Amino acid sequence: MDFHPPDELRGETVTLRRYRLTDGAAVKDAIAASLDSLRAWMPWAQSAPTDESVMAFLQPAIEHFGGDAPANYAITLRETGQFVGGCGLMPRIGPGALEIGYWVHIAYRRRGIATESARLLVNAALALPGTLSVEIHCDQGNIASAGIARTLDFRLDRVVPDALDAPAKTGRSMIWTTGRSV
Repeated sequence: MDFHPPDELRGETVTLRRYRLTDGAAVKDAIAASLDSLRAWMPWAQSAPTDESVMAFLQPAIEHFGGDAPANYAITLRETGQFVGGCGLMPRIGPGALEIGYWVHIAYRRRGIATESARLLVNAALALPGTLSVEIHCDQGNIASAGIARTLDFRLDRVVPDALDAPAKTGRSMIWTTGRSV
């Protein structure tokens, strides 16, 4: 899928913007502070972040944004610009569809930041030509992520076997979907 999302999405509380090289320290600090909770669900968070691992993510995220690559966004607070997490649109589930993903710094959880970020991503995705549906994939045990899908009126499409690549994973992923009205 070749898609061209906006560089910035503005909500009431957050602004989603393309990553910058200057985000490195903030990304590293946020992952380090949130590592225990991220490690439970995220395969990429199984070891402490390093300058090298953060740059290995940032460099391609900056150079390849959309097209046939993910569109990764920094989640920042609208009022201060402070980095509080990451999210993205990923063209890895087939034609006409995008998957969204998100994570939030532990100190900013339970404030609606992930829900607002996901809503901005869904609206941006469905506004793109050729995008008919958006999916959220989360482990069956990830109650918080499933709650975001429910809040945004996604419907549970199916539950599928998945890798046990993080300690809290059950090996069963819920596939939540929403799309354009036809």
